[in-house]
Amino acid sequence: MAGGGWLREGRPQSATHAIERTPQFRAAMARLAEHAGERLGAAFGALFTAAAEPTRNANAFAALAEHWGQPAVALYSATLDARVAMLFEPGVAGLVISSMFGAAPANDAAAAAPSKPPTALETRLIGEVAAALAAALRDAFAPVADFELETERSETIEDDGLLGSKDAAALIAPMTIKAPAGPFAVVLLLPHPFLTALTAAFARGPAPSAAKLDPVWSSRMESRVRQTNLTLTAILDEFQMSLADVSTLMVGHVLPLSDGGQGRVRIESGERGVFVCSLGERGGRYALEVEDIIARPVEGPYPGPAAAP
Repeated sequence: MAGGGWLREGRPQSATHAIERTPQFRAAMARLAEHAGERLGAAFGALFTAAAEPTRNANAFAALAEHWGQPAVALYSATLDARVAMLFEPGVAGLVISSMFGAAPANDAAAAAPSKPPTALETRLIGEVAAALAAALRDAFAPVADFELETERSETIEDDGLLGSKDAAALIAPMTIKAPAGPFAVVLLLPHPFLTALTAAFARGPAPSAAKLDPVWSSRMESRVRQTNLTLTAILDEFQMSLADVSTLMVGHVLPLSDGGQGRVRIESGERGVFVCSLGERGGRYALEVEDIIARPVEGPYPGPAAAP
């Protein structure tokens, strides 16, 4: 862990919040796991299941420090005028992308840590995952307390100010989500100011006319994801040249292609392999025919000439 360790020095232990001991809160957290799988499945077109783990008390910013360098999304409830955060395990974007394109089940496989910061596409995808989980959280609490919760921003945790400048006590609610391509962990960080706004509702218990879930939310989320614009790049071949060779290139020069790609074209989105195509012609124009779907969590570079032994 890098940074944030000073937050634990000389700080009193976080006090238990009264809402944590209410049966309604425990029931809501149990419902969260069920709704999380449903929302993610509707949004990304794959089978997701979730398991909620017991909550525990913590210092909000010390919890952020424990997840230093990992993706996180801040969420804001205008209804409660309070924020929560979702902290994601590294590699979540790759697992979701692979699940969307039909990766083989590997629910017992460990998530691989990425070798570089998330791309713009991966950051946006993590935001969509958080939006689906925020809807699941709203669903889980709806029978007792109706509130809105919207994603505010996605970022990599590099400071302790994701939820504001005040050192607040919080509840940590870990959750493991299993996707077709493998499992990943999400930590829900619930600061006490957020929970305090719900205390009265949870003390009363479910109202006779408890808020009903929005029956069209899942279809709206699915439509939102499907309408997201993505940039696809077609790569016919990749090869290395020295800077001296590049400096001599002129109009009319011919660059021979290697045979490592076997005439296939690789389609990438955000530097991640998506499809393998063959090059052809249709209507007097070049065209690509999809031959295979790349469904592995991590893709290597485009195949080039075999290395010399």
